[in-house]
This record gives sequence, structure tokens and C-alpha cells, in this order.
Amino acid sequence: MRLVPRRLVACLLVLLLGALSPGVANASSGSSSQPCRHGDRGRLLGFERVASHPTAADAKAYFDAWVEFYRDYYQFPADLTADIRYGFDSYKVTYCTVDVAPPGRARPAPTVATGNLSVPRKAGPLATVAYLHGTSVSFYDAPSNPNIAGELSEAGESFDGPPSSAVFAGAGLIYAAPDYLGLGDSAVPRHRYFHAATEASTAVDLLAASGSALARLRVRRGDDLFTFGFSQGGHAALALHRALQRRQVEVTATATVGGVFDVERFFLSALANDTVVTVPLYVSYLLLAYDDIYDLFDRPAEVFRQPYAATVAGLFDMRHYFDDIVAALPPTSRELLRPSFLRAVLENRDHPLRVRLRQNAVDRWRPDAPIRVYHSPDDEEVAFGDMLVSVDRLRRRGAAVTVRRVPGDHVTSWVRAMPRAAAYFRKLS
Repeated sequence: MRLVPRRLVACLLVLLLGALSPGVANASSGSSSQPCRHGDRGRLLGFERVASHPTAADAKAYFDAWVEFYRDYYQFPADLTADIRYGFDSYKVTYCTVDVAPPGRARPAPTVATGNLSVPRKAGPLATVAYLHGTSVSFYDAPSNPNIAGELSEAGESFDGPPSSAVFAGAGLIYAAPDYLGLGDSAVPRHRYFHAATEASTAVDLLAASGSALARLRVRRGDDLFTFGFSQGGHAALALHRALQRRQVEVTATATVGGVFDVERFFLSALANDTVVTVPLYVSYLLLAYDDIYDLFDRPAEVFRQPYAATVAGLFDMRHYFDDIVAALPPTSRELLRPSFLRAVLENRDHPLRVRLRQNAVDRWRPDAPIRVYHSPDDEEVAFGDMLVSVDRLRRRGAAVTVRRVPGDHVTSWVRAMPRAAAYFRKLS
């Protein structure tokens, strides 16, 4: 069921994304030195071209280079590929959005954010996909950074951005990917991890700012709007879909892979997971981010065991590498957390942390557009069974959700799912 007629949707999208002019993408930039103020959500501050892949062969080589860079680390199979039909140009977009409300105030604080806008070298009108990325702990590991490899510096490598921009822009879709607060050029000191409101607002506002950039690039945007999210990005994709629907902006379809929809269930499953060494990173990240947002504890020592209580906050300063954080934490969450805190969380459904985790669930509403969930039964980080619980919740509310099994672990299933989602989106547009 569509929320509003497509003719009205087109008008709403023009208002949200900006008036667009005919033509094809070319290099351009614009900037504004004005700070972000209340009421400035979605205002474009500037954009610059950061990468160019003129032909489909160039775009495919970019995707293949990313796969080869990570092949040995993730033990990728030899058949990972994508149907890349177009070259594209990538732009770093700087724009105004909102953070959480400051203490004692009800209105969210204005702030600056960045994201990636990748434009296919294809005549319009073009459908758009909003891409929501997975967990990142380093400010430079964000879609606006196009680098596949680099030193641990401001020009370090980006994990999600290169393959996802190549797959979706290479399929002929305008690709818009927010970095999120705390990542890219955001001044927020730590990312608002699994916070549905700011995940959604950074994406909504990037779409609006991108409309202004596309107008300057003379790119024609069509009516179709898709969202796609990986891992944490699955949570963000449904949060964005919900936010757009509430604004009466039609989403054509959403797809996710390895997505988390019930943050409380994900957190409790992580506490019970004694085999995956990355889990303590996710647990720590959630605890610190939710304390930043909701003021859940006074000192890390109330939650974390020593010696981790003295070091964990510093590990998540957005300047550490993912593997360095994993190495600095114990292999299980039970070794990370104080027994008294662990008992309180497990035994009390009304513990303040669990209440806030539930408030950020994205599986308790009715999407009007279809949702396709890609997930591997062998996903070691986001349990297949947990996904099915959320899918059932959405279906009971009337959502049209289909599940597609893909092979591989958490990361491999993501690389396999993106080309399938791109083909699905092309079919619908």
C-alpha cells in the first residue's frame, strides 16, 4: 500500500531533495561558511568531487581492488562480483543536520555532517538509493572517504564506501551515504551508535542537501527512492524509512543485509556470545554511546571491570583502528563487564539501559513499502534467529517483508547481497 499518490510524492521529493535540472553529472563545488543554526536541517554547506571512475570498467576495477585488498583477511571466495554498468563520480557533501538535545533542552542541537554522493555517468531521470553503513569506530572510516587503502591518518581507508558506491552507482542509481554523527568531518566527539533518531536525521538531511548538489550538477532525479543498510546500517535503513514515511515521502523499497532491528535483543545476544571476538567492541560501543545520549552511569567503573574501566572510553575516541580496539578488550563480554552490572541488566527488563535499547527498536511499526531482508544463516555477529523474530514483528503489523538467504559470514554475505539488492531496485524503478 502506498502512503500518498505518486504525483504528490514527486512534489514532496522536490521539496525534500531540491529542484533538479536536466543534464549529466560533471565536476562542481559550492560552499558556505555560515554555521548551522536551528532550522537549517538539510542546508548544503559545500561539496567537492573526491573520486572519479569514468567508465564501467573503471568502476569495476575499483570494486575489484577493494575485494582483493580484503580477500585474504576475510577469506573471500573467488566468485565475488558485481554487475557494474556505468562509471560514476563521487562527491563529499557537507551539510547541516541535528544532534541529540543538549542537557536541559528539548530541541536537538544543530551540527555539521558529511556524506558521500555518487552520481552515475548515465542520463536521467535516475532513481536514488540511500546507503546506511555498518559499524565504524574511526572518523575517517566513512563513506565520504573514497580510499580503499591508506595509512592510519585522516586519509586512511574506508571500509563500506568503496564497494557500496561501486555496486549501486555502478548500477545506475544515485548513491547517497551519510557518514553519521561522530564520523567523517562531524565534530560530535563519539558516534551516536544505534541511535535511531540521529541515524535517520543524518540520512534525511543528506538527501535534502544532495538535492541542492544535484541541481548544481544538472542531474535529473527520478521519483524512486530506495534505502539499503548493512549491519548497524540495517537498523539505520529502517529508521530512515520510518522517518521518511512519517514525512509522507514515499520509499519505493528497502533492503538490508545482516541487519540489526531489535537493539535490545542484539545486546542480550552479544552478552551470551562467547565465541566471536568482535562482540565486546559492540557491547562497549553501545554502552558508551547510550551513556553519552541518555546519561546512564556516572563512571565507567560502575559498568566495566578493571583494567578496562580505565581505558575503554579512550578506545572509542574515533581515532582508533577497529582491530586495535578488539585487541585491547577481552574476548568475551562477561570478562569485560562488572558481574553486578551484568546481573542487573539480565535480570531486570526495566533496567534503564534496556528501556533505552527498546526505545530504539525499528521493528515495531508498519512500513508501507516492501522490505527485502538478506541474511546468512551462518552470520556470526547478527543471529539469523534474531532477525526472524524482528521480521515476524514487522509482518504482524502488516509489513510486506521477504527474506532471502545468502551464503557466507557477516561480511561476505554483505558483499554478496549488494548486487542482488541493486538488481532488485533496478527491477522496481
